[in-house]
Amino acid sequence: MPTPTGTAPPFEPPSLGELLTEWAQDRAPRERAAVAALVADGELLQRDEIRTALIVKQDGRMACDWARLARRHVLVPDLTPSDRAFLTLVLAIAQRTAAPLGQLDILGAHRLVLVLRALAHLGGSDTIALGERA
Repeated sequence: MPTPTGTAPPFEPPSLGELLTEWAQDRAPRERAAVAALVADGELLQRDEIRTALIVKQDGRMACDWARLARRHVLVPDLTPSDRAFLTLVLAIAQRTAAPLGQLDILGAHRLVLVLRALAHLGGSDTIALGERA
């Protein structure tokens, strides 16, 4: 059956990243920065083990359970050293805990930029330029 012209495209449910970003808007700046880094990473939230350890439903909304992720992420198999370092730093940002900065050198360029952006945001700057200069 043909559809009439001018109809709306089919409904697409929001992505997990969009749901978490929406949840984080009502949270502390630390949690907003941590969620932004995880969503921008684009890899770890694709893993079932990470989603199971991090995501909970609170008041009908998807939310992050940072304490549960902190307890469980060390048990997730097949995480690379970069994955573990990134999660450790994101958890430190979200929970206001200490993190070994010696892990910065194994993050890789993309994740290093994400962590630096999160830290700059916490410092009150959303306009800091990160990346390579031309």
